[in-house]
Amino acid sequence: MSGAADVGADVIVVGAGSSGSVVAERLSREPDRRVLWLEAGPGSPGPSALRLDRLPIGPGSDRVARYRSRQGFDLPRGRGVGGSSVVNGGYFLRWHRSDFTGWSEEIWPMPVIADTYDSLDGGAQGGGSMHVSAFADDQIGAYAEAFESHWESKGLARVEAPWTDLGINRVRSNRDGPLRRSAAHWMADDGGRPGLRLLTGAAATELVVRGGRVTGVAVGDDVFAADEVIVCAGTLGTAELLIRSPGVQIQSLDVWEHREVLVRFGPASLPVAEPPALLQSVVHTSDGVELRCYGGDFADFIEGLPVTGPAFGAALMRPHRAGSLSWDATHGLQVDLGELDDADTLTLGVWAERLRAMLEGDHFAAYVVKGSAQIDPVLRTSQHAWGTLPMGVATDWAGAVNGVDGLRVIDASILPTAGSSGPHATVMMVAARIVDLIY
Repeated sequence: MSGAADVGADVIVVGAGSSGSVVAERLSREPDRRVLWLEAGPGSPGPSALRLDRLPIGPGSDRVARYRSRQGFDLPRGRGVGGSSVVNGGYFLRWHRSDFTGWSEEIWPMPVIADTYDSLDGGAQGGGSMHVSAFADDQIGAYAEAFESHWESKGLARVEAPWTDLGINRVRSNRDGPLRRSAAHWMADDGGRPGLRLLTGAAATELVVRGGRVTGVAVGDDVFAADEVIVCAGTLGTAELLIRSPGVQIQSLDVWEHREVLVRFGPASLPVAEPPALLQSVVHTSDGVELRCYGGDFADFIEGLPVTGPAFGAALMRPHRAGSLSWDATHGLQVDLGELDDADTLTLGVWAERLRAMLEGDHFAAYVVKGSAQIDPVLRTSQHAWGTLPMGVATDWAGAVNGVDGLRVIDASILPTAGSSGPHATVMMVAARIVDLIY
């Protein structure tokens, strides 16, 4: 752990990922506020970890924490300053407007949601604090071009930025040229702010609770005191910390995920230039599926993976059933992703078959070995856990945990509904809105 454990704080922020970076930056704008920022992993990433055409999540990476699922595969989550924004694919899409149905209109009015997104992604023009831009026509790979042409031929329209909707959505990416712009860019070390103190290598082991109120955070043998603790450790990391903390009772151990079926194919001999990012175009369907045009073999983007062939994906964005979390003293947090119900199984099966047929069709004739497209039998996941502590149920509409004074959660744990796009942009939007609201 860098730094000495010798002072308390007005606020402790646990986690320096996408949410934690937003929270710490905004809290520390007030120079008289003492903010202690704890991160279990390493400091800010170097350029090699931020290459848009690589995901630093392979074996041995110090930028990920790995959880194990009952289904038998690892669930990597970002670790270190920047969190998952350092290791994801540089996909920064908004949710659909309709995804916010049921959110508190007092706390989450649509004009405020839109303005907060705008501050991050620059609105229709792009830019914003996350330097967001859509991939231009001359930047997308051959697979993405064929993918979009196929779905246009089926009558789907291209969706105009900045909101996503049903149809063809060109991916908007958080990037600076060939590099991801991660949440770490918000705050390099302490950002020169006198009230902010960042400790890396500081894994929170439990929350300190006295008289029903969280009064601090334990990091090994050290205890840091604070008036308020804001946990931004990511859905799985936050759940693990709360489960390990005597005196903190969470109402549910449900966890939601975007489950995904891959359709793999044999690439034809025609050379295909490597695209600048793993994912450049997606289709959103009326029954809640995101069709993903991956740019090649995952091994092309993740060092240490075996070559399995290029793949496209069909991801269930609005599952009917949750998975569950449990705690084992020997093995730690256990994640059961759960089983799909019959309706979701049918929906994914239909779209996987449509992707297979697409890959065997005319638009991909130059890129796919005829007859090679096959649906992978393994039901996978998108690494998008959310909803263990939903706002309006387990917390109030600004993340304050019910029944536990002094504790607030601000990360994907508190998302109360599913989103039609991946959660990264929305998680940062939620963090920015909550901190602006309460401070």
